[in-house]
Amino acid sequence: MTPIGRNGAVDDDEPVEAVLTFHEQADGRKVARLPGGKVVLLDLHQMHRVADGERWSVRLRHKETFAIAEPLDLAREALIPNPVLRSDIAERLSSLVAARPARPVEGTPPAPGPPAEAPEPKPAVVAPAPPAPPPAPQPVPAPKPPAAVSPREVIRAADRVALFVDGANMDGACRAAAYFVDYRKAREFFLAAGQFYAGFYYIADFTASDPLQQRYLDFLSHAGYIVRRRPVKVIRDQDTGERIIKGNLDTEIVLDMLNTVGNYDVAYLFSGDSDFERAVDLLRSRGKRIYVVTARSQLSRELAYVADKPIFFIEEYADTIGRDDRAPGPAR
Repeated sequence: MTPIGRNGAVDDDEPVEAVLTFHEQADGRKVARLPGGKVVLLDLHQMHRVADGERWSVRLRHKETFAIAEPLDLAREALIPNPVLRSDIAERLSSLVAARPARPVEGTPPAPGPPAEAPEPKPAVVAPAPPAPPPAPQPVPAPKPPAAVSPREVIRAADRVALFVDGANMDGACRAAAYFVDYRKAREFFLAAGQFYAGFYYIADFTASDPLQQRYLDFLSHAGYIVRRRPVKVIRDQDTGERIIKGNLDTEIVLDMLNTVGNYDVAYLFSGDSDFERAVDLLRSRGKRIYVVTARSQLSRELAYVADKPIFFIEEYADTIGRDDRAPGPAR
């Protein structure tokens, strides 16, 4: 469906109606994005109608930094029209088919003719016995995948440990791994035998009155995390009129990692973003060990080059740090 704006014209920035695919986040919200990048939140009272990963035709109510979607109809593949022949072409094809001579139906016996003379019998030829088949090759067992590395192999008892969680980046990583991380379990697992200094969780705040997000942030606070929220800002280009929505917390993450550098020996960075390359490189030059936690598909090459090894891929720890109550839909 082409996005229709408020004045009836095509509008990709603030359409009144659109067809969007909704994905569930770690905080329980189901969200989508418009072509211009604006975040769309599903109406709280309609969330039971829309499953994770479904594509819906929706009506939109726009706010400054986000939009609220009211689901109308589930979009299906059948919405793509099937090709139909024009009536004149169909009549022409019908006449051509009718004019062709009928062919006998396969399997119908032919009409009887004069009896054929019986051929003289020939002496039977005995075929030689076929050679014995070679023995079937024995199947080669597949190599076993390497065992996942445990944090206990890299964390010492005297290590002071900090966790820095990029919430938006980890939402994508959890979708790729097909489960949501339970950050209470993750804290205990990655701490191993070390001493817990602090955990930081960073999230862009689209609306301050979302009860689902607030409940999730309350859980993180009770799990021992310091929650950093940053309101989303809207900036309009004075020359082009383009609206830019900014909610990136990379700067806050780097500032906390540098300002608290004297309080930890080991830091886990829950992100695969290449923007952290220089910060990780600087912290390691000061003697800190920085381990990355992310999904394989989310890890940037730049961050992989500078981080301490091993890199902890969350696909390998679903049974240990996964949430028990729900999981995201398949990645798309």
